[in-house]
Amino acid sequence: MSFDSSLLSSTWSSFSTQSPATSFSSTTCEVRRSRSRRRRSSASENERTIAKFSRTSISPYRHLPDSKDLCGRCRSLDLNSIITFRHEITSVSGQFVAYLDWDTDPRCMVCAFFRSMRIPHPHRSKFGAEENAYHLRAFSGILSFREFFKRPPNNRNFSGSSDTILAVVPNGLFSDLKNPIQHYADTFGAVGYILPVAYSSLSPWLTGRPIDPLRINIPLIQDWLQHCKKKHSCTMRYSRPSKLRMIDCKTLDIVIAPPNCNYFALSYVWGSPSAANPAFSSAQDPAPSTRNLLHAAAPVVRDAIKVVLSLGWRYLWVDKYCIPQADPLLKGEQIGKMDLIYEGAYCTIVAAAGSNDQVGLHGISIARHAQPSIPLDDRVVHFVSSLPDPQISIKSSTWMTRAWTFQEAFCSARRLIFTPHQVYFECKDMHSCEAVELPLSLLSGSHARPVLFRDEWLTGTHRFGPLSAFWAAVKEYTLRCMTFDTDALAALEGILRRFQASPAFVYNIFGIPLVLEEGARGANDTLLNARLFVAGLSWYHEGAARRRTRFPSWTWAGWEGGVQPQRTFGGSEYVSDVRLWVEDVDGVKFPWNLFWEGFWRPEGKAKCYERFGYLVIEADVFKVQLLPRVYQQRQSTSVTKMSSAFDMVSPYDSTVKYSSVIVPVGMLNETKLTTELWDCMVLGAKVRGGNPDIMLLRWRVDVAERLWAGTLWPQKSYGGASRANYPPCLRRKFRLA
Repeated sequence: MSFDSSLLSSTWSSFSTQSPATSFSSTTCEVRRSRSRRRRSSASENERTIAKFSRTSISPYRHLPDSKDLCGRCRSLDLNSIITFRHEITSVSGQFVAYLDWDTDPRCMVCAFFRSMRIPHPHRSKFGAEENAYHLRAFSGILSFREFFKRPPNNRNFSGSSDTILAVVPNGLFSDLKNPIQHYADTFGAVGYILPVAYSSLSPWLTGRPIDPLRINIPLIQDWLQHCKKKHSCTMRYSRPSKLRMIDCKTLDIVIAPPNCNYFALSYVWGSPSAANPAFSSAQDPAPSTRNLLHAAAPVVRDAIKVVLSLGWRYLWVDKYCIPQADPLLKGEQIGKMDLIYEGAYCTIVAAAGSNDQVGLHGISIARHAQPSIPLDDRVVHFVSSLPDPQISIKSSTWMTRAWTFQEAFCSARRLIFTPHQVYFECKDMHSCEAVELPLSLLSGSHARPVLFRDEWLTGTHRFGPLSAFWAAVKEYTLRCMTFDTDALAALEGILRRFQASPAFVYNIFGIPLVLEEGARGANDTLLNARLFVAGLSWYHEGAARRRTRFPSWTWAGWEGGVQPQRTFGGSEYVSDVRLWVEDVDGVKFPWNLFWEGFWRPEGKAKCYERFGYLVIEADVFKVQLLPRVYQQRQSTSVTKMSSAFDMVSPYDSTVKYSSVIVPVGMLNETKLTTELWDCMVLGAKVRGGNPDIMLLRWRVDVAERLWAGTLWPQKSYGGASRANYPPCLRRKFRLA
């Protein structure tokens, strides 16, 4: 390891213990001391034993000791002065400290630590960086630690408390210019920063916490829950279902939950549907044999029971054991209220690791990934890794890809998420993790990084309004996968119900939103305005989608694939010449508003869905032809190798292109795909400068099916020549399935 001693000495002066303490540093110490007192009073003797870590009275803020396990250059590197010096780093790109070279002494423990903390170069091939071309760099925690801070607090005052953290950075990633063009602070989330461990009041305000790979920090988790309960309003907004079944974690019986009891809920991945699932046949209390059933429960359930008991609570709700699987009536009723169950839970335990219920919780029955650290004599921890960003770990988990967990996460007031590295806590106002020690008061507010699961439809904080929030939720949800196609709407029913109860009153028909126009809150006929419904039919897929035949083709629930909303959704300036009727299952046609009368009532929605047969549409229709994209024609003429992207062109002049179409899965092998003419329906357009929204149709005898929807390109051809007119349209009335 080598470093520029002249630059280091000019940048960092020696640490002075005579620096006056500021109000912030003293406040930080009080927070830590009060946290310790609360920990002793709230935790039992067994809990304190579980969470106990080895402590030392030796101050870690000293030079690395002379040891045969350290190379000479590491012994001369004064990390003490770098971390505790009161110099404020004002650049987001940080300041250079020392070049690193691991070829000097492979036995050096400090070199091994720095090697494990290397930040991947995002453009290694572009810059030609070498494998060992790294250097140590210092950053301002408040400016660069994007895992916690979106921007610096306005009232920050760190003149008496160090604000320095370290990272091992590839050479060439940062420039020492005063105004670097681009910085990559957000790229550190995959590895983490180097933080000192807090041992005294001289510690920096941002410090690390040693992680025991075999045990979670129970007192710390209790502090998170207590802080949220006292300082935040993360409470349930709706009444939870009555007569809920719970797992009594003390007796391992499944019982009817006592009134107003606090309980935990478990969110996890079931795994293969062929796995053996317990089932109960009645709503009465289960037989005593269920105790043996829970003794042999899946590892993730057994670990969740241990967590609940360790935190000092008693009841746990798990869908597989608390919903009667063999009773269709009770099962349907409970599944329809799962959002209320998770919202009513005091906290939700999330198993964000593993692909099935046979994988337990990390830190309970599974050892967590080792936390990189620098051990000194007698195995005292000096510096530790902040570990990978928990939000990145959660986003890359199998749990994050499942449809049902979307509702479970967003409806929960508090989430205790177990990742392979550490436990991550999140409520509606703040988030925290085991590896980083910060005053909890700094983790909430406009300066703090947003939580991973934000219920913008309830708080009204979405900057583009309630419809944009609605489609943002649908967009994220449709990217997830589910085992059964019939769950397409059921797994999102709780979220849709919350949009309906929000101040914007965003209702939906089979997932297509309907909103009240401004100033017409009490008019039910305005709620079901056909124009606003037609505006919502212009959604589309970015890729090829697969059909779900249980739902109408015009709703996103009828297709498997990520949904992209059009910019024209539901605006008051949207105009449409489409007329709508509804044909029920008996073949009787009703005017649009008459059929959906009473839809907003709980019994009315179910009745309308049961009686729904087809949409009957009267609209302008024109003919188009589909041709493979130009670049695809050059690459291959084989239909089997053809991409799903096609050009929609005029049947009279193939050089006039209307739009680009992504055909659904299964259509590429149809021989008439590029030889026959297709029908397109005009939906509508924005009043000011909006191009018409269209829907591509396929006929099944006398019933049309939606294949694609989008917007016509501007009235110009590919070459830029103006198109004289849009294609000739014919007014037609037909059924849309």
